Amino acid sequence: MSSHDYNRYRVSVSGGELSVGVWEPVAFEPGRVPTVCVIHGITSNHLFFAGLVSALPGVRIIGPDLRGRADSHLLGPPFGMKAHAEDVLTAIDTFAEPGPVTLVGHSMGGFVAMTLAGMGAGVDSDAEVADRFRGPVLIDGGLPLSVPEAGSGSGSQALDDLYDQDLDTDDLIAPVLGPAAERLSMSFGSVEEYLAFFAAHPAFVDGLDTVATESFVYDLAAKDDHSFQPSTPVEAMQADFADMYSGGAYHNSLAAVMSSQRRQAEVTFLFAERDLVASEPGLYPPELVAAYRQRWEEMAVIDVPGTNHYDILLTETGIDACATAVVSRLGAIGDGELE
Repeated sequence: MSSHDYNRYRVSVSGGELSVGVWEPVAFEPGRVPTVCVIHGITSNHLFFAGLVSALPGVRIIGPDLRGRADSHLLGPPFGMKAHAEDVLTAIDTFAEPGPVTLVGHSMGGFVAMTLAGMGAGVDSDAEVADRFRGPVLIDGGLPLSVPEAGSGSGSQALDDLYDQDLDTDDLIAPVLGPAAERLSMSFGSVEEYLAFFAAHPAFVDGLDTVATESFVYDLAAKDDHSFQPSTPVEAMQADFADMYSGGAYHNSLAAVMSSQRRQAEVTFLFAERDLVASEPGLYPPELVAAYRQRWEEMAVIDVPGTNHYDILLTETGIDACATAVVSRLGAIGDGELE
């Protein structure tokens, strides 16, 4: 028996309609149902969280397809973390009961989650919008990424230099996103051909499970010539990627959340051992993680060994770690432990 009933809806946002998947728990305790909002990565969709959903019985899960992705792929600009955060807030207000919602973001979704967590906070950690949320739980994303040196696979910038409004992010797409960026311009003759592409991807050498397969199939958009193409427009990825590095809304929210030890203690950061092509180091190299541990001592930092950027949400090890982090966050605020 499934732990949740799943339905997909559309909600009105700026410029059109956002597609939102909602998993309602089949069984839950009396009273308010705990609610989590999951926010996916830069070329992904909400179905990539289905494995995590199964590990959270009794919890309502709200999963938007961010604008320009999957079933929301016809929803165009504006892109960027602020626009996505406002869309996600609309989904939360539509489907969540009154009370706090736990934010969970994977990859770029972590940046959206952090932006939303800090919206309205300013220097006041008790601001109304901020108190609407628990977390965020950041899964291999959501904290500033290092900038690779020319000819190098690792970053060497000082922590305070990772935010640069004048950075040319076009040169960073290849070393950071790699094949994920190339895939967006490719066409595939069939669904099977698209799945074969992922089956040969180094991040999925152990094969595609049901969650990955359904998420990848859901991502495909049919073209007029009966071929298929990934749903995310290249311009959406480029705009969002640039905003992750140099956008003011995200960095203002990061500062607002992390300026308070109480708010820091509400953030959980999980990081994978390997990157998007299953190579070491991961998207967050050990030296960068160490710098974050030192700067934000109240933030929970969880190493998820044996996982890469994708299968941290697909393998038993990854799902267990993520689910444990989410469950601990569900009851963390309001029970006195962060006072």
